Amino acid sequence: MNIFTRIVEFGITDNISDSVKTKIRLGNILNLALIIIISFYAIISGLVIPEVLPYCLYGLVAYVIVLSTSYFGLNVLSRFLMSIMPALVIGMLHAVIMQAEDMILKEIYAFQIVGSLIAFSLFDYKRAQFWLPAFIISIIPVLYIHELNNYFDTSFDNSTFQQAWIRTTVLFGAFLLGGFLFIFLQRLNQKEFDKAQELTNQFADENRRATEKEKELEESLGQLEKAQIEEKKRAWATKGLAEIGSLLRGEEDLKVLTDKIITFVVKYLEANQGALFLLENENDQDLMLTLKSAYAFNRKKHLERKMNPGEGLVGQCYLEKDYIYLTEIPESYITIKSGLGDANPRSILITPMIVNEEVYGIFEIASFHTFEQYQIDFMLEMGENIAMQLNSLKNNEKTKHLLAEMQEQSEQLHSQEEEMRQNMEELQATQEQQERQETELRSELNDVKEAKERIEKQLEQKEKLIDQLQKG
Repeated sequence: MNIFTRIVEFGITDNISDSVKTKIRLGNILNLALIIIISFYAIISGLVIPEVLPYCLYGLVAYVIVLSTSYFGLNVLSRFLMSIMPALVIGMLHAVIMQAEDMILKEIYAFQIVGSLIAFSLFDYKRAQFWLPAFIISIIPVLYIHELNNYFDTSFDNSTFQQAWIRTTVLFGAFLLGGFLFIFLQRLNQKEFDKAQELTNQFADENRRATEKEKELEESLGQLEKAQIEEKKRAWATKGLAEIGSLLRGEEDLKVLTDKIITFVVKYLEANQGALFLLENENDQDLMLTLKSAYAFNRKKHLERKMNPGEGLVGQCYLEKDYIYLTEIPESYITIKSGLGDANPRSILITPMIVNEEVYGIFEIASFHTFEQYQIDFMLEMGENIAMQLNSLKNNEKTKHLLAEMQEQSEQLHSQEEEMRQNMEELQATQEQQERQETELRSELNDVKEAKERIEKQLEQKEKLIDQLQKG
């Protein structure tokens, strides 16, 4: 960084706004420019009019003092002094050069007027407490040039200043200073315009981003509200499934259970009427949908208590294994009675109770309001849970029936075993008696054999005796 750049940056700190930094730099540049100009005029004065040289040096010292205030960071004071010092120095030189009998030198006078306008370049127009006093002080030497001339009262031959090149040089300095201020003001205005345009563009960008952000926030808010609504629906369904699960547990009486189920369903859906049909079958060929329970149910036609598969909407729901939702209800289909009279419902919802592709029953719900999809999904899921419970009850009944049959068969078998045991005991007793009789018979038979043998022996002895008698 060269010395010129360092001097221009006197008094610049990071906590100062860009516009103030620009004005501080302008003050420093003006200060350097005027130091150069006053130094040039001091050289000319030393060579041509030595009487003016001390006043040029006074001006040079004054500009150096102003520059030092900027160096020490006294920015406001530096700019204020810079606003008034050129007009005062030029006015002093004008008053010294001008003799009592002379007229005002227009070229120097123009220089004074240009110098009095510096305050408008170094201070923002809103800070009138600085530029207005500076302008008033700067204009005083212009208005009271003759009084100032009388104060200095320096007598010398000023004919040199009547020369064209001297007057041209002074006028050139005035134009140079005025042109510098004009160009600076133009650049400053352009810079402020560019900055304002940049701020406008930034504001437009910020506004666009804010609009996009607002749109994103609205979308996020909408998604959040949608998520909250969906969460409420899930919570509603979860709560309902938990309550129906609690209702299903521990109840084995089918009539009581179906009454509780249909009452809960109608109230939880905030409906008005409901009916619960269960599938019953004498055999695989005789399937019937039987009305097991109803809540505030009434038809204009006779309420059928049994339906064949495919008969009516309930039977059709059984065959299709899918829900039926009606919002246009025939006048004669169903009515809802209240203390104020009869009215047709706005919607009818018929849902199956399915598990493992097998239908166990049908719900028919009538309401003054329409049903939403999450309520229909709830009914289908709840129907599956109920079907599982009914299937469990059905299996339990089968198990109980099988256990009863097995117990009955076990009792019959036990009775048969007891009877067989008694028969075996009787048979064993008979067998033992037969064995005793057989032993007795064998003993008698042996006795007979022995008697027979004795008789035969006696007969032989008799025959021998007879033979002997006959021979004798």
